[in-house]
Amino acid sequence: MNPFLEERLSVNLHYGWSYSDDYNVRIVETSSDAEYRTLVHPFPRRNFQISFTENNANLYAQIVNLYHRVYGKFAGFRAKCLDDYTTNNQTAAPTALDQVLPRLSAGIYQLQKTYGLDKAGLSIGRPSRVIYKPVTGTTRIAVNGVTILASLYNVNTTTGQVTFTTSPLITDVVTGGCEFDIPVRFNTAISIQENNFVLRDAMNIELIELISP
Repeated sequence: MNPFLEERLSVNLHYGWSYSDDYNVRIVETSSDAEYRTLVHPFPRRNFQISFTENNANLYAQIVNLYHRVYGKFAGFRAKCLDDYTTNNQTAAPTALDQVLPRLSAGIYQLQKTYGLDKAGLSIGRPSRVIYKPVTGTTRIAVNGVTILASLYNVNTTTGQVTFTTSPLITDVVTGGCEFDIPVRFNTAISIQENNFVLRDAMNIELIELISP
């Protein structure tokens, strides 16, 4: 199992940042320019680009010290994207009816978020992001449309798995919602440029989502 530091990057991934979601698609081109495309997995993978100017002390407090704690590209950590951090659309307060949760085994379900719900999708279904890092205290769960007490289930905030004290029936529909962080790692070294005695530029820092943290 790869190392992971259960710590959130102290600056939110929004102001002065950019991000994109990509899919792992294997494309083979033939001599006649035909394409054969294979979807390797149905999960979006988010990539963040960070470039900002900060004073030296804040730069270390926000980025550099974390970079050293995780040994650069070695270990993962949490990041919050202010454009997409809840299961209710992108930023609305989560509810117990937000998402249908897949059953992993008797009494154990996985938090997730499905994308592209505004119109009909492909026959293979819609892409989903497995939520491994829910924010503590934000998860809401319902069974067959009825919200249940938090005392009836446990949420593992390091895996996103919901375990019921009494297992629902296999025919029951379990739904849930939460706020979540994205598990990421550094995908570049940190390059710092000295502007003057106080200001520093930290340019082109890349974070990449961990599909299986």
